[in-house]
Formats: sequence, structure tokens, C-alpha cells
Amino acid sequence: MKEITKVFAFVLLLAAGMIMQSCAEDSDPRLAQVSLEIKAQTTQSTISNGRQMNSGLVFNEVLVGVTELEFETLEEDELEDIEGEDENEEVEFEGQFVVDLINGTSTPDFGIASLTPGIYEEMEIEMEPILDGGYSIYVSFEFVNANDEVVTVEYGNSDELEFEIENDNGFLIDAGVTNQMLVLLNLDALFAGVDLNTAGVDIDGIVRINSNSNSDLAVEIASNLDQILEAGEDDDDDGEIDED
Repeated sequence: MKEITKVFAFVLLLAAGMIMQSCAEDSDPRLAQVSLEIKAQTTQSTISNGRQMNSGLVFNEVLVGVTELEFETLEEDELEDIEGEDENEEVEFEGQFVVDLINGTSTPDFGIASLTPGIYEEMEIEMEPILDGGYSIYVSFEFVNANDEVVTVEYGNSDELEFEIENDNGFLIDAGVTNQMLVLLNLDALFAGVDLNTAGVDIDGIVRINSNSNSDLAVEIASNLDQILEAGEDDDDDGEIDED
């Protein structure tokens, strides 16, 4: 299992809370309401929803398979310095979420989660090969090769991926409001430094990058995984993470 540690806002943990949305406690005003959207972003390329293109990459499909989320509040010694916080909490959820990062949708739908309000510090996320084709991450895109030909690329990662997410300051999730959280996967960072012109092309004209085809490029892409995620609040729902 590949472990990836990255500092960013308390994120995908919110997805798992959706499992509990049918519980009666969802309407409890003492709980925090949390909405989650996970999307792909790029500044150097384009996504097929019409974002401006500055390079030869055009992304058509980006999927991830999330299966487990575990999150913790601050450790007890850290909580002692925060008024009203005196208990450490660790919660684990399991499910199978197929997330479409271009459209910002999930199957099943994330919906609205009800979580205990407070300060959260650590999150663990597991992705497993639950997608079609046996992938945990799948990306389809087009690029213009050295011969000015448009080539279709299909990248698939079949590993079980574990992400540890920490923030030393913690993140406050308030009760009585909907905390709108946005997770962004940077596609430019995912393929940074990868020379697609060196890839072998299958007989049908498609470049496939996975553990069995162009595996050297798959290794290069996997080394970028710890650089691709950022997240935070998007209270104005503009598809951008709010500035502090």
C-alpha cells in the first residue's frame, strides 16, 4: 500500500459522513452540517467542461474510487489549550464512492453530512480499485504529440492508495451552518515531468499507461501523487477554495 502524506484542509472525511444522513440525528442543531464537492482542476490544460486551454492536454474523464475514511480531532494534550474542547474523537467510515472529478459528482451521492462540530486534525483516506477496469484512479485525456497528432491517453492506477492528511492547527467545523468543503485534484501536477511522447501506442491508436502498459510512465505519474491535492472551504460556491 502506498502511503502519501500531504498537508491540506480536512477533506474527504466529509464524504463518509454521508452514510449517516438517513439517521435521525441529521436534524440535530448541535451537529455540524457539511457539504462536500470533489473536482479536478488545471491551469495549464483544459477540462472538457470548457476551461481555457494553455497546453495540448484536454481531459475528458477523471474518476477515483474512495472506500474508507477515518478522521480524528486534536490530541488530548493539544485540546487542553482550547476552550470547550476536552475529548479526542476518532471515527471510521466505509463505503464505495465512485467520484467523477470533472462533474464534481459521486455515486452514491455524498449529499449533506451531519458531523460532531469541533476541531479536526488528521484524516486518512483509502482508494481502492473499485472502478471499471480494476482501477482506483482513472484519467482519460488527449494530447498533441510531437508530430502534431491528437492522441488519446488512458491512465489507470490499480494500487490501494492511502493518504494521511494532517494540519497542525486543526480545522474548526461549526454547528448551525453548512460547512461547504471543496477538494481539488491538480491534473497538471499529476502529469508534471512525464514525457508522453515516449509512450508506446496500442494497435488501436490509444496510449495506455498502467502497470502492464507503459509501466515506466505509470511509476513516474505515481511519484506525483503527493503533489496533486488541495482542499478547503468554498462558502461562496464559486468552485475555488476560499482564501483565509
